[in-house]
Amino acid sequence: MQNFKDTTEMKEQYKTDKNLNSRVMLHQLYSTNKFGWSKWIFQNYQIKSGQYILELGCGNAGMWSSNSDIILPDIRLVLSDFSEGMIEASKINTKDAKYVIDYAVIDAQSIPYDDDMFDIVIANHMLYHVPDIDKALTEIARVLKPDGTFYATTLGNSNFKELIDILYDYDPQIDFAMELITEAFGLETGEALLSRYFKSVEMLRYEDSLHITEPQPLIDYLLSSQGIGNINDIIVDDKIADFAKYIEGLFTEKGYIDIQKDAGMFICK
Repeated sequence: MQNFKDTTEMKEQYKTDKNLNSRVMLHQLYSTNKFGWSKWIFQNYQIKSGQYILELGCGNAGMWSSNSDIILPDIRLVLSDFSEGMIEASKINTKDAKYVIDYAVIDAQSIPYDDDMFDIVIANHMLYHVPDIDKALTEIARVLKPDGTFYATTLGNSNFKELIDILYDYDPQIDFAMELITEAFGLETGEALLSRYFKSVEMLRYEDSLHITEPQPLIDYLLSSQGIGNINDIIVDDKIADFAKYIEGLFTEKGYIDIQKDAGMFICK
């Protein structure tokens, strides 16, 4: 099983937001919970006037740009990512923000801020990518104020089970790395890790699934997985067209594919 944490491909995966956009698009088009993951996340953030907030692994800051209408104008936000390309995308997506934003390239294992600095620290769908999660959590607890809150989202064991079966039926050697993700930091394993650093750890699940009615967005999603599992090692050259025909054939049979999602948030104090 490939260790996605230790490959140079992971840096390529997040060099720009192209792959991220392909994956986000699938969820935007076909999620059955119409409330929306991004809106749900911000509903659970307890952001107050004047707070200082750090997001680690912000990606292209799509969460902030899509919730701009409900964000208090007097907060101060640091958007950070280990990818310079993501930071550049974040600057573009948040250029019209009415609140103060600083941008920084940061490794979560070594956060360049003083102790007890932030009211809120956020790490969405990223801790399982960190080589030393304990080191990152030590840093997060250090820069968080004693009365601050840490929010972290991740995936659960049931996430994309049907999709994993589809990939296995195509080629049993394909590893989608979901097990690695949930073992490293998942909904089932995260509480034990977080409890070492926080007195209060609450977990919330977001109920959702995908009802996919077109093959191409699913194909694009799967082929955007460079550095996560081994899909891009197996489905190469002539096999790309063959794989696309395989996925298209599944839609010809039923007209749709239903896939379970399993994601949620830890709220730590």
